[in-house]
Amino acid sequence: MPSLRILLLLAALIAVSLVSSPTFLMAQSSGSAQNPSGEPNGVSSGGYLIHSSGELGYRSTDISGSGNMYDTLVNLQQGPRFLDETLSMQSQAHQGLLFDNLYLNSFGWGGDPNNALRLRADKDKWYNLQGSFRRDQNFSDFDLLANPLNPSTSTPTIQAQNSPHLFDTVRRMSDFDLTLLPQSRVSFRLGFSHNNMTGPSYSSIHEGTDALLLQNWNTTMTSYRFGVDWKAAPRTVISYDQFLNYYKGDTDYQLASFAPALLSTGVPVELGLPIDTVNKEPCAGAPAGTPLTVGGVLTNNNCSAYFSYSRNQRIRTSSPTERLSMRSNNIQRLDLVASFSYSSADMSTPLDENFAGLITRTHTLAFNGTGTASAKRISDVLDAEATLHLTQHLRLIQKFYFWAYRIPQNGNLTETDNDCTVPATCTLLTSLSATTPTTTPTIALSSFNQTWKRSQTELAWDISKKAGARIGYRYGERSFNHFNDYLPGDLDHFVGLEKTALLGLWARPTHALRLNFDLEHANYNSVFVRMSPRKEARYRFQTTYTPRPWAVLGGSINILQDSNADAQTQYVGHNQNYGFTASLAPRERFGLDLAYNFNSVIQNALICFNDTPPVGVTLPFVTGANNNNCAGNDTANNLMANSYYTNHTNFGMAAIRFKPEKRVTANVGYSITSVDGSVPQFNILQPLGSLQYKYQQPVANLSVDLGHRLAYNMGWNYYQYAEGSFVGPTAPRYFHANSVTESLRYTF
Repeated sequence: MPSLRILLLLAALIAVSLVSSPTFLMAQSSGSAQNPSGEPNGVSSGGYLIHSSGELGYRSTDISGSGNMYDTLVNLQQGPRFLDETLSMQSQAHQGLLFDNLYLNSFGWGGDPNNALRLRADKDKWYNLQGSFRRDQNFSDFDLLANPLNPSTSTPTIQAQNSPHLFDTVRRMSDFDLTLLPQSRVSFRLGFSHNNMTGPSYSSIHEGTDALLLQNWNTTMTSYRFGVDWKAAPRTVISYDQFLNYYKGDTDYQLASFAPALLSTGVPVELGLPIDTVNKEPCAGAPAGTPLTVGGVLTNNNCSAYFSYSRNQRIRTSSPTERLSMRSNNIQRLDLVASFSYSSADMSTPLDENFAGLITRTHTLAFNGTGTASAKRISDVLDAEATLHLTQHLRLIQKFYFWAYRIPQNGNLTETDNDCTVPATCTLLTSLSATTPTTTPTIALSSFNQTWKRSQTELAWDISKKAGARIGYRYGERSFNHFNDYLPGDLDHFVGLEKTALLGLWARPTHALRLNFDLEHANYNSVFVRMSPRKEARYRFQTTYTPRPWAVLGGSINILQDSNADAQTQYVGHNQNYGFTASLAPRERFGLDLAYNFNSVIQNALICFNDTPPVGVTLPFVTGANNNNCAGNDTANNLMANSYYTNHTNFGMAAIRFKPEKRVTANVGYSITSVDGSVPQFNILQPLGSLQYKYQQPVANLSVDLGHRLAYNMGWNYYQYAEGSFVGPTAPRYFHANSVTESLRYTF
């Protein structure tokens, strides 16, 4: 942990640079003359009232346990930081030369995973400008994700200590929006956005066995916006917007090393992710009982493995969109809001995929896939709402939504497979000269189309100043059409109808108490996927109670219930959320914040599966399955059971703030997230992981006003993640960490 002396030295360097500027000298003299108490009240200069602040500090971290899990959940590292900066300039008489108001804020510079800069500026009657830049570093290594869970009984034993889908990417996002003549009858809007993501990640692919792939991300989305607002009448605005979006995807895939070995000829080969020689993944050693590798040399050459793999697929997409919208309450008792947008996107991508190795199932030593694919996406969206004020307290609200799109697509692809001429003798030692190349051209033409129409009618009644109600009905129709090669009989056609009853109540029985209740109950005549509900009900309740000016209490209930009584699905699910908050500040120098939230998620449905546990392993879910009820499903799956998923999450938080002295402010808090859940076990090595864990975060901070607009801040955070089940054949995910940040903040 750095000493306070180092922090004071850093602060002194900042102070010297600030003192050398005329603005600081004016701030110093102005503050001493106008604000004897020493509290910052800004400085007047050049017709502006100026406020500014800067906070510079150092963060120390002490991590025990899994560093990768700490980076996944926290990722705050050690080092000096420019924690926060603000600058505001206000022209009280709207006489600024370039702007009347300017606000600038930034945070996180110097090494934090998230940093940003935001800018707002305006000139009365001339323009409004908003801009932002954000940089997010995203790291994820929850090592159970896509983990093969290789057993220790395999010879050799090679366990995945990191997630095969680990990623470490950086996203840089810039947004700028400018409005010209905002108060005029005709105003103009311009906008630009740039979103770029780069960095490495890992993925996997199945070709005989599953191989680890290095995936280098490089994607860019660039957007241009132009809009015009016309005040056609005193309370009517008509707007036109043009959006131009361009996407570039230059992400490629290369074979990565996980389980390397050598052939007897010295040629390197990759065995892939699943290493379970007892169950012959990717194969067993030869002869029987022999390890798969001896001294790093493969003993069984008739084994699915990789010499190389690559896939390059550059993607280019352009998506122009036009939108016409209107909002008006110019007609007596009638409010109108409507918009219509049209978009036509074009996507093209070449494909170059190469594999060399052995796929024992098809006796393939190599393949090469090339070609091009393209698609369009034509979309029409209409959204309209009208509110008719029947009386002073009675309103009729009509909403209509229409969305239709079609995605015609085509591909002209060619794949050349090198299959062994004599399959019985096909091994990793077989040369390509002993294969027969087979070229298969594929010309694909298809289209996926959807139309969605929704109409909603509501009647809202303000019964009195203390209560009101609304009742309504929503009708929807969704139509899917999937054309394959445009041949007779190739059409997949689905139509789904929605009928939903709506009810809402609100009450203000006293000035201190507010109550809101909403209900939606929907029925669907058909489903598009097995897990879709046929019945759905939503209940929402919110309340706030302010018994004293210094006490604010809040509560909420949000319940979603789903069901599908189909004989081969029997799906039942719910998502229930209950929350409570309290904010108490009975005295100026003391405050207390409390919060509690409980969330329960359950999904139960019948599934068919095929599973053969290893010898000596008993899995209750598998042994309890019924093998006679899968006739309506894939006949290759011969086991049916009630699959369940449960997740109960408790979150609690308490924070106390107090001022023991006039210049000292302290906060102490604690939060905990506790999760208890369950899923069927198909693999005895599969731990529950994130379905059973506790995540604790005590926190404390102290702020001391040192005078002369300078404050010393110290914050301590503790993080502890611990799971309730066994670790599994992976690296342990438990960690705890202390993080201390000391800083000096200067404000005027």
